[in-house]
Amino acid sequence: ELEPSVNIQGGTTEGDLLFAQKCKELQGFIRPLTDLLNGLKMGRFERGLSSFQQSVAMDRIQRIVGVLQKPEMGERYLGTLLQVEGMLKTWFPHIAAQKSSLGGSKHRFTK
Repeated sequence: ELEPSVNIQGGTTEGDLLFAQKCKELQGFIRPLTDLLNGLKMGRFERGLSSFQQSVAMDRIQRIVGVLQKPEMGERYLGTLLQVEGMLKTWFPHIAAQKSSLGGSKHRFTK
């Protein structure tokens, strides 16, 4: 249910669990982000963006993908992840967030 790297015994907070759950829900966005990143690297958006804009976009996309792949980062980054979630849903409205296996057992952790 939880990623093995999330240690419930070692002081994991409710926020840590929520962060891990959000990461899991947003995993479906990794593929379109990677496709976008590859398009930037191959120059597909060269005419619309300056080289600086392309560089910044590639850096941001790599960071977002990196966070989504590390659910153990925890509560400290939850606010940022929630902002990223809104952005991803705007960019890719056709992609539904994945249902998390934590969703059904959430109440167990929030008491």
